[in-house]
Amino acid sequence: MLPAIGSAGLAIDDVADRLVAALGADLADVRVQEPDTVVAAVERGRLHDVAVALRGLDGLAYESCNFVAAVDHVSRFECVYHLYSFASNTYLELHVEVPRADPSVATVSDVWPAADWHEREAWDMMGIRFEGHPDLRRILLRDDWVGHPLRKDYVDTIDNHPHV
Repeated sequence: MLPAIGSAGLAIDDVADRLVAALGADLADVRVQEPDTVVAAVERGRLHDVAVALRGLDGLAYESCNFVAAVDHVSRFECVYHLYSFASNTYLELHVEVPRADPSVATVSDVWPAADWHEREAWDMMGIRFEGHPDLRRILLRDDWVGHPLRKDYVDTIDNHPHV
């Protein structure tokens, strides 16, 4: 067993056990990535409720969303939320599968305001819609850009380069 970390005095295995005890079936494939990270999967439809629960966990709250990554697995997308708990000095990596045919997931920007720009970037680059986001618009590309250039099936068009 790894030594305790953070002011909560919990070993990372104990953090994982407490997360499973608190969230039960909402977390799947829970595993420890040493020395300070718990990795878990969450169903797309449960993400927002799980986010609210994680933010409010007594003595183990994940108060900070460090970033949101979008991944194109060709057959599906995935959003990966990197969260941090100041109380336990641990990270939680939440994986949410997003179907390619319906690339949308609930926003967590109301739970973790820092997610706002990360979700906008995932929308801009990958085309994943964050339902309920207060201002989901492009953040890196021009407003009239066609498509989402980090998708593996993206094909650029001349419309995106009018001055060429």
